[in-house]
Amino acid sequence: MTAATTPKGERRRAALVAAAGELLVEGGFESVRHRAVAHRAHIPLAATTYYFESLGDLLSHAVAYAGDRDVAAVRARVEAVSRRKRGDSALAKVLASVFFASDTDADRGALVSRYERMVLCTRDPELTRLQAQMRNVLAELHVEVLARSGRRAAPTDVERLMAIEDGAALAAFTAQGADVPRAVREALVTVVDDLAPVLP
Repeated sequence: MTAATTPKGERRRAALVAAAGELLVEGGFESVRHRAVAHRAHIPLAATTYYFESLGDLLSHAVAYAGDRDVAAVRARVEAVSRRKRGDSALAKVLASVFFASDTDADRGALVSRYERMVLCTRDPELTRLQAQMRNVLAELHVEVLARSGRRAAPTDVERLMAIEDGAALAAFTAQGADVPRAVREALVTVVDDLAPVLP
């Protein structure tokens, strides 16, 4: 048994991943550095190179951690969505509130991090793969919200729905003080009936 697979080693490694993931969400990719991660985790600096082959390896785990935490928060909001038929305005509001929650600084930070990862991870095949996995889960959660709202949508239409959300969110991020959920809601309200029709 190597040190990395002992209970103590696993705890240390998990603490480093969590620290790196939290730094990534709070401050972006430039925040994930060996010294900062070790300080955040209260673990000796040498441990960051002992448990991870490189900074890139640590960053991959940070991206996965941040994505998992984001998905978990979204999933919790999905599970709180009641089952009833919704019109276009009501459905657009639910989708915006579930997938683009910005009620707290932490919510907004997680949302900014989601789109930062989406853009910057395209430069690395492994990070792109991780982002694709997360996006697939978010698509499944969209299907669940639609089903709870008495709607159906083909996979290609879910992709189009999410693309519209992405465009509205990214545009809103560039406007000072913009309300991202509102921007997404306004973009969705005119298309949800076409992309996710009401079940008969």
